[in-house]
Amino acid sequence: MQFAVPQFTDVEDKIIGPFTLKQFLIVVAVGGLDLFFWSLLKFSFFFFVFALPTTIVGLGITFGKFNGRPVYSYVLTFIDFVTKPHVRVFNREEISIVSKIEKKPMADKQKQAAVEEPKESRLKKLAYLLDQKVQEEDELLDAKTGVQGTGLR
Repeated sequence: MQFAVPQFTDVEDKIIGPFTLKQFLIVVAVGGLDLFFWSLLKFSFFFFVFALPTTIVGLGITFGKFNGRPVYSYVLTFIDFVTKPHVRVFNREEISIVSKIEKKPMADKQKQAAVEEPKESRLKKLAYLLDQKVQEEDELLDAKTGVQGTGLR
């Protein structure tokens, strides 16, 4: 016996027209706020000052997406973040690690080599090799074209 396995579990069902239930409730709430502003202020300048931003924010929350998820899924998390106090205390604990380092006696030749030749870093060696390569290429270009100091590099 085979069973149907649901495949699109992350997609909400469209219940009322093209809206999901959450979208419909948010649109109704925003419409109720606009109706409240209209009942207080009628069609005046202040009605548009309050109702227009409310409508824009409400529709943005309803239909907007952020990181592939609807914005209204972030609203409760944001409110929770803003209302809870944030106290972060950093207590550094001193960890004492005791290690023994024993010095091995070096041979006289190794001591002299270490004193006489400071080690060049690999980066300096690489830069030197690249500079030599560029100079050789410039010399080859100058020899082929017969023009000195082309300044291509």
